[in-house]
Amino acid sequence: MRHLLAAAPTTNYPWLNTLIQAVLNFVNPILIIASVAGIIYAIWVGIKFVKADEKQEREEAKSKLIMVIVGIVVVILLIALFYFLAFNIQTIMDTTQIGA
Repeated sequence: MRHLLAAAPTTNYPWLNTLIQAVLNFVNPILIIASVAGIIYAIWVGIKFVKADEKQEREEAKSKLIMVIVGIVVVILLIALFYFLAFNIQTIMDTTQIGA
């Protein structure tokens, strides 16, 4: 399966390479599904916001749209954190002596 951003990193620890590959194979489809679902939901809420006739409907749609945008930002930040950790795990393990 192709990865969302890049190929899995390799380390000096074979067991860690296997673990990273397994996690990436599990997480990438979930991230793709969550991203697509978030974008579709944002479009749907945006349409509801534009079509809202009453003030209460508009406020509800506005709050949902804000929540969707915050959710998408959180997912993007989690993706960035996950890949940062995955590609820097060798350095982290070497400096903390975990792998020794």
